[in-house]
Amino acid sequence: MSRNQQSIWYHNRQQQDILSTIPKRLELVPERATDSELCTIETLRNTQEELQWYRRLYENIPSIYFSLDATGIILSVNNFGANCLGYTSEQLLNKPIFNLFDQSDQQKLSDAFINLFNALPNSEVANWEFRLNCPASKIVWVRIVMRILPTGEGHYKNPVILMVCEDITAHKQTQDALKESKQSFDPITKAADITEHKFPDALKQIQEVARSQLKEINSLNRLKDEFLSTVSHELRTPLTNMKMAIQMLGIALDQEQNFLSQMAKPQAERSKASRYFEILDNECEREINLINNFLDLQRLDAGAKPWVLETIQVQEWLWRVLEMFKARKRNSHQQNFHLQVAPNLPLLACDPFSLERILIELLTNACKFSPPNAEITVIAQLKSQNIQFQVINSGVEIPAVELLRIFGKFYRIPSNDPWKQGGTGLGLALVQKLIKHMGGTIKVESGSNRTCFIIQLAMN
Repeated sequence: MSRNQQSIWYHNRQQQDILSTIPKRLELVPERATDSELCTIETLRNTQEELQWYRRLYENIPSIYFSLDATGIILSVNNFGANCLGYTSEQLLNKPIFNLFDQSDQQKLSDAFINLFNALPNSEVANWEFRLNCPASKIVWVRIVMRILPTGEGHYKNPVILMVCEDITAHKQTQDALKESKQSFDPITKAADITEHKFPDALKQIQEVARSQLKEINSLNRLKDEFLSTVSHELRTPLTNMKMAIQMLGIALDQEQNFLSQMAKPQAERSKASRYFEILDNECEREINLINNFLDLQRLDAGAKPWVLETIQVQEWLWRVLEMFKARKRNSHQQNFHLQVAPNLPLLACDPFSLERILIELLTNACKFSPPNAEITVIAQLKSQNIQFQVINSGVEIPAVELLRIFGKFYRIPSNDPWKQGGTGLGLALVQKLIKHMGGTIKVESGSNRTCFIIQLAMN
């Protein structure tokens, strides 16, 4: 072997030895980042945090901000602004901005867009007032400012419109009130020709006219109350005599023909005389109740109804009232009654006669508008420092739009008397007045085929 051959062999051998020492598993060792790379990462992190901060600022700034395309389609809106308008941001995206404005102002807004583009590059429209049409928002009027944002280097291809809306509802309402006041005052100023020197005299004349009109109104109200009271008393006297005569007729017929046994039978099995007698008795009772309710409402309005305070044991008193009502209405109503009284209720200081009248009226109302065999439940329980009474009837609902009207005088719910029971619309008005004078509250809830009247009376 020559020397040159030995050198080649040595070189190859040395490479083999080196390769044989490489481990079977390779490990990657990260290189240490340079200072410039660390600086870039930190800069990106700070920039991202700054962008997030500006984003939060945009979403919550107390104004309404829109970005729109050239056709008025909403590209973005801040969360605060969307909530002020009664929407979420998602509900407004990709919708025409014109839909948020009153129809009478949509053309005006379109003209504002045209003027905005005509004014390029100094494109700004300010102090335009528009009426909104956002049913879930308290904002009615806004003043808008719009600008066109260039796409870069002053170019306006595919522009974005920035719109800022300012709530001016309160300002507009004040303007309208002042305008209305001025219109009301104008006829007076045109008739007396008021000047600085004549104004005190004109004001004095206005005050005298107002006092005279108020005196006349009070006099008319007093005459009305006296007239109604007189007429009511004149009507009640013969009705009371009629009621007594009807009761005596029932006693006489019972002695001659065992009449009361006929009255106890189901209506289909009764004689004609017993049916006529029941109609006469019920209608007379209804007229007497009408007159009494009317007189009591007059006294309550005048604050002249005396109160007789007593302490009652709620459970015993309520059971007695319900049993008395059932006995009185045994032949005219076929509903099922239930009484639920919480144990250990404290004594209640109240006017028991007024409270009894309230419950009787609510029970009568429940029977009147419930089908036969329906459930009527009376509940008494303690709520905080109040005694709560509930009268619940099933099988009928009161429409939501009527719930706030049913306590009005002479108001009856249209088409809500399926059994043609009739009524005057004074019962619930009287109930509300009595409860108010007792220092309590009443409300009504209706739904799911049931209606519930809820009374709250303070314990003190």
